[in-house]
Amino acid sequence: MKPFLNNTAVKTLQILNWVFFALMIFVNFLANYLPLNGKNTGELSNQYPNLFVPAPITFAIWGVIYLLVLAFCVRQSKAIFSSTPHPDTAEMVLAVGPFFIISCLLNAFWILTWHFEYQAVSVLVMLGLLASLIAINLRLETITPFLSKGARFGVKAPFGVYLGWICVATVANATAALVHFGWDGGGQSESFWTCAMIVTAALIASLTVLKVRNFYVGLAVIWAFVGIIIARHNAEVYQRFITWTAVLGIVIVGIVTLVEMSRAAVRKQQIRPEATPVVAATEM
Repeated sequence: MKPFLNNTAVKTLQILNWVFFALMIFVNFLANYLPLNGKNTGELSNQYPNLFVPAPITFAIWGVIYLLVLAFCVRQSKAIFSSTPHPDTAEMVLAVGPFFIISCLLNAFWILTWHFEYQAVSVLVMLGLLASLIAINLRLETITPFLSKGARFGVKAPFGVYLGWICVATVANATAALVHFGWDGGGQSESFWTCAMIVTAALIASLTVLKVRNFYVGLAVIWAFVGIIIARHNAEVYQRFITWTAVLGIVIVGIVTLVEMSRAAVRKQQIRPEATPVVAATEM
């Protein structure tokens, strides 16, 4: 091992994770408190009406996401003022690496591009945020089998729910951009494209769940589809095709989520106590 190098890297990341998390929360706070550019996030969303937008209550998941990410920040701070990092914490922090910081920056930058209505740029930023969360989840998979049950939840749940919601948010952001630029649907109805986007989001989410091996991704996507059902059911004109397509999306993602949950249980039983975490091995 290289104790000094590892200790320095861990301590630096532990501190920077807090700094950029605070920055992200501060920008989100300003977005609705001022609000930025004179409109809050919800008002801007209403400017680009489309049938893919879920019911307002669905967006309460952001509060859950930020609380879970806050819990991660607290957990990754273990032994932060000690001369030697806690072993499990060090593995966690090194696995996440700089990608959490990148995700916080992109989250804050997206708020700015969204509020100042740079729609094309906001889609690109959202794609970057999606990529950073995928990277975090892939890297965490190398160490979570070696963590305690509590520590495993402390990293899988925050970044899984976050990633699942951003999978859907990316599709929604792209849809808003198309509305902004006046796309006419290419001769197809809005209901047709909404159904197509729901199926696309379900397939992307399902593949993501299997790729990153995190069933929390699926739970967030299912919640988004529930929001679409609520929105369409309560609308002045009931769009049954969209509603039933969202139900289909829930079934698809739900089955994949259950499969991943069972696979996770099997992997847990197959863990060898004497195995060495990948991150630790690469730091030798």
